[in-house]
Amino acid sequence: MADELLRTKASPKWLGKQMIFILLVAGFAMWALVDATYVYPKRGEQAADFLKMQYLKAALAPGVLERTSVEDPVADLEALSTREKTASLSPVEKARLEWLGALRNASRLDSSRTQIGEPRAMLSTLEKRFSNTKESPKALSRLDIPVQWAIFAVCGAIALGMVYVLFRTVGTVFRFDPATKTLTLPNGNAIAAKDVAVFDKRKWDKFLIFLKVREGAPALSGQEVRLDLLRHVPLEDWVLDMEKTAFPPADEPGTPGSPSAMLMTQPSVEMPNA
Repeated sequence: MADELLRTKASPKWLGKQMIFILLVAGFAMWALVDATYVYPKRGEQAADFLKMQYLKAALAPGVLERTSVEDPVADLEALSTREKTASLSPVEKARLEWLGALRNASRLDSSRTQIGEPRAMLSTLEKRFSNTKESPKALSRLDIPVQWAIFAVCGAIALGMVYVLFRTVGTVFRFDPATKTLTLPNGNAIAAKDVAVFDKRKWDKFLIFLKVREGAPALSGQEVRLDLLRHVPLEDWVLDMEKTAFPPADEPGTPGSPSAMLMTQPSVEMPNA
């Protein structure tokens, strides 16, 4: 008997829109990932190298006896940042602070990048590299890369959630017996047209209908069942067929009309989903 029942399928129109949204959100997430792992760090590293050149110029200026390599850049950056709040930094210290800060913001703050074996040779190389640069590269802020990671996490979670909804919808099946006008829900409960007291269309514009099951019905007695008519086809046609059977059109002699039209503004009462 179960094999003879009609079965719903996921709406192709809804699936198409869902796939487009998933691709858009996932694409935005991947864009943020590329920015966080490559584009922004690369840009930040470019700015840090320019500031490194400025630092070497200050450190190698005549009469200045300053170290150029930084053994522990994390500790040095913290110390310089603390001192800056309470005292004035020398030109070399200020340049070193800006250089180390740019490396930190680009996620490149490690000792392998702050060791300078031949400072004059390094300065010469950097000056040649930036000889045609009219404006100094803009350094990253501390939030630039973290924000990209946050966008990736949020958009990735949304995309995964939409994929879950898609697969759940595809796996959800309603069955219908056209002979008895009986709708079988995915959980196995069956609702016959005669068991529905009200076909509540208060959210019909949102492709939702609420079936108020009469007291004493074999299943779901007195409960209200919420049906999503957008995602499953041809569920809407079946429900309308059930309504017509339970409440024939009012223009037919001796037959009462469906009370559903009187409940279009009835307050929403959420019941367990079918």
